[in-house]
Amino acid sequence: MSMRRAQAALEYLFMISLALLMVLVVVRALREVASTASRQTERVSKEIVETLNSTLK
Repeated sequence: MSMRRAQAALEYLFMISLALLMVLVVVRALREVASTASRQTERVSKEIVETLNSTLK
């Protein structure tokens, strides 16, 4: 009986570790996407400001 409990506990811990690993992968991917979006937004806003400055001169 105790072997079944031990196996169940190990399986439970394994599933928790897999879930945490998946969460970490998703968080890392989201951070990368957010970083890329931030860089693109900054680049586009600089282009808009440069265009407006050249148009107004």
